[in-house]
Amino acid sequence: MTAAQFEQLTASEVECLLRRRLNLFLDAGAAPCAALVLAAQVEVPEDAAVELLEQGFSVDLTVRLLYSE
Repeated sequence: MTAAQFEQLTASEVECLLRRRLNLFLDAGAAPCAALVLAAQVEVPEDAAVELLEQGFSVDLTVRLLYSE
C-alpha cells in the first residue's frame, strides 16, 4: 500500500489495517513495540515482512530491507 492510498482510508479502515498488521507481525515473532512500529510502516509489504521476521530478522533490519522496495 502506498502512503497516498493509506491517506484515503477512513479512520475505521486505518484501525482495522493497523490491527491486522500488528497481529501478523506479533504472530511472526516481533516484540510488541517493534511490531507496532512495523505495522505503521504501511509501505512495507506484509508477506515479505512476515517471512523475514519468521526467519529471525529484527524489525529494524526488516524495515531497512523492505521499505525501499
